[in-house]
Order: sequence, then C-alpha cells, then structure tokens
Amino acid sequence: MLLNIATLVLLSLWLGAMIGGLLLMRQAGRWRWIGLAIAVQGLILLVFQGLLSTYPIGIGDPLIRVKFWDLLSQAAVVLGALAVVVVVLWWLAKQVRYSIDQQLRRRGLALLLLFGMPLIATPAFYTMWQTSIPERERERNPDLRVINVPEGFEWSVYARGTMDNPTAIAFGAENELYIADIAGDLWIGRDQNNDQQIDSLSKWAGDFDLLVGLVWRDGELYCASSGKIEALRDSNGDGVADSRRIVVDNLPSMILQPHSNNGLAFGPDGRLYFGVGSTTDGKFEENELAASVLSVNPDGTDLRPYARGLGNVFDVAFNADGALFGGDNGPSSVEGNDPPDEFNYLVEGEHYGYPYFFGDPPSDGGTRGALISFPAHSVPTGVTFYSGDQYPQIYSDSAFLTLWQTGEVVHIEVGQTSNGDYLAKSTTFADGMLYPIDVITGPDGNLYIADFGTSAIYRITYNGAR
Repeated sequence: MLLNIATLVLLSLWLGAMIGGLLLMRQAGRWRWIGLAIAVQGLILLVFQGLLSTYPIGIGDPLIRVKFWDLLSQAAVVLGALAVVVVVLWWLAKQVRYSIDQQLRRRGLALLLLFGMPLIATPAFYTMWQTSIPERERERNPDLRVINVPEGFEWSVYARGTMDNPTAIAFGAENELYIADIAGDLWIGRDQNNDQQIDSLSKWAGDFDLLVGLVWRDGELYCASSGKIEALRDSNGDGVADSRRIVVDNLPSMILQPHSNNGLAFGPDGRLYFGVGSTTDGKFEENELAASVLSVNPDGTDLRPYARGLGNVFDVAFNADGALFGGDNGPSSVEGNDPPDEFNYLVEGEHYGYPYFFGDPPSDGGTRGALISFPAHSVPTGVTFYSGDQYPQIYSDSAFLTLWQTGEVVHIEVGQTSNGDYLAKSTTFADGMLYPIDVITGPDGNLYIADFGTSAIYRITYNGAR
C-alpha cells in the first residue's frame, strides 16, 4: 500500500514538473531554457521509473514491483485534481492581493524543481526497490538462507561466485560441473581437493544470449540459448570449447518475454526434446513451433512438434521407463482469472489446452489435463527424475521440480496405471531458496540445485536411516 502511494506521489511529481516546465517555457529569456530543462528532467525520470517498474531483469522481475500503468493513470487523475486546487488557491490569493511578488515565487518554484527532483528521485527509487522485494527474497548470501529439507537430509553450498546467476547445470564425463549463467557464459566447476565444494571455476565458452539448457551426448554439450541450439566440444582437452555447431536455429524467442526455447533432454529414441514458450499471453498461438514441446535429431534434421497447447515448458525430463514429463507456466491472466501452473505427462500428438483450458479441462474439451496443478505463478522451472542410489527408496525414479517464484523444490511421486497412463502426487521437498531454476541428479547420487538469485549451486545429501 505504502509503495503504491509513493509511486503515485512520484509519478504526479514528474508529470507536474513536465507541465510546469512547458508553462515556464512561455517566459522570455533564460527562464525559457530552465523550463525546458525541468520538462526534460521530468520526462527522463518518468521514463526511468517506468523502466524500473516494467522491464524484467534477466528472466526475473522488474526492480520495482508495482502495477505501473494503473498507477500512472491514477497519477494523471491526481494531477488533474491538484491543478483544480491550485487554480482555486491562486484565484483566492489574487482576491486577497497576496503580497509576495508573483515573479519571485514562480522563479523559486522553478529552481526548486530543477535541483530538487534528482535529490528526491535517487533515494526514492532505491527505497521503492528495496521495499518492493518480498521479505523471503532479500537475503542474497546463500550461507544465510534458511533452507528446510526433510529429516535425514542436509544441504550445503556446492558452488558460488564468478558466474552471474546460474540458469542451467550439467555434469561432465569427469564429474566436473558445467554452469550456464544469465550473462551468457558457460563455466566449468571442479572440486580439486575432494571436499564436496567447487574450488575452481573457469570459463569454457561464452557469447550466448539467454542460455537456459544444457545436456551432454557423445562428447558434445548441447546448449539452448535464445532462438537456437548449439553443440559444443573441447576437442583438444584444454578446458575451453573449440568446436561449435548449430543444431537448430530460428526458433521463436523473446517475442513474449521471457518465453524462448528452453531446457533440453535426450530421449531413449536418441532425439533431442525441448519446450518452446508461447508468443502471446493467453491468446491463440499462430507460430507452429511455439507453445509446444519439439523434438529434433542430434544433427538438426527432422524438427517437429511432439506435443502442443503448452504455455511455456521450461524443462523436460524422462523417467526410467522412457516417459516424458515437464512443468508448464500458465499465462499472466485469462479474462481476469489467474490460471494454475502445471506438471504434465507429455504424450506425442496430444494437446494440453493452452490457451483455452488449464489444470483439469472439461471432459469434452479434446485436450489432456495436468497431472498436478500448482497455484498460479508458482513458475515451474527445472525438472529431473532421481536416478541415484543415495536417497531412500521412495525417491527412486521420482520427479523433482523447482518452483522459481516460491523458492521450493517439490518431490513428485509418479505412478503408472494399468492402462499405461500416469498419476502423480506432489509434496514440498525443500524450501527457502531464492529462485531455484534447475535441478539434476549428480554422479554421486545427490541432488544439485541451481539458485538464480544467490548465484549458488546447492547440494542435498542424505545421512539418515535407509
């Protein structure tokens, strides 16, 4: 509430300054230029506040989280009301022959606006940014986060520093960890002294745009970035990628931010599978490659849709039986309602309802329903099926799914029915992370979780009774 009021006051000030500056430009001499400076300054601050309140940072949220356009229209109304009040007060002052010289007052107000607006804007924008951050998101030091895991499990920080907010992770053939970051760099992390912590980070490749998917096959690291998938190789073993080929490009990307082609998984048929986000927010999708899960051969041939009607599948994973699953992000709103996010069993040729149905569709809708529906804007991101042998049996071949917006990792028990379909049950496995974005099973049988906001990779181990 206070944040909205502060936003309203500042927007009214910037708009008022623009109008006042334009009026002052009617004066002769240097006051015309002062009026121009005030009007331009008000416009710059208005645009800057608009960008801070509407433009997402990376694949996250704006720095100031308010409904900017609604408040801007309210500010215009407030300014109109204030103008009426000012006119009335001016008329009353004129009637009583107010003694202070009008020209002096006008010049004093002009100078106050010219020098006062930057002094007001700087602390105001910073305070609004800090105030708009939810309490659970304020601690950025991974060591100081309060992370809750089930009894018998422990968490630790496996990697930190150097990379600029991880977006995807994958282990290499020698148990080194490859880490993609939001800046478009790809790092190798090595635990050289075997203390279960990365102590060496070196850059393996770079110059990616929105790098969000990694998967290994036949000595090549397949990398999903904005609009394309590339396969990279370090052919001479010097720790830097020296071979880079395009597998597929010209995929729909960032037409609707931050939707793009996303996380990667190879299927038992040898094909590469990945989701591509929609290009519209809850409207009919015209791009045949968007709002779907696609598959392609490793050499880039035979690109084709596998499943459709999916808003934004950020990651996909196969279970031990070769069935494909993934989370799906719903649109911002549909006719004033916020539809749920989903976890789906992905079947070839099926339609999953977007943008018509979400969660459980009507029986005559002709679309496939979700296995699990999450609250709107939970934002499911990374997914993996546990393939290790360090956790209790209940976790074997279960899915783990990260929820970006809630800071959770959920455990999803998946069971096959007699007719070959699947049922699922979800429980919270870990919470207290900032923006968990990817989760994988490591070669040691433990889960590794990339946390975007803290620039850390967490390791979850089990030390309880089996």
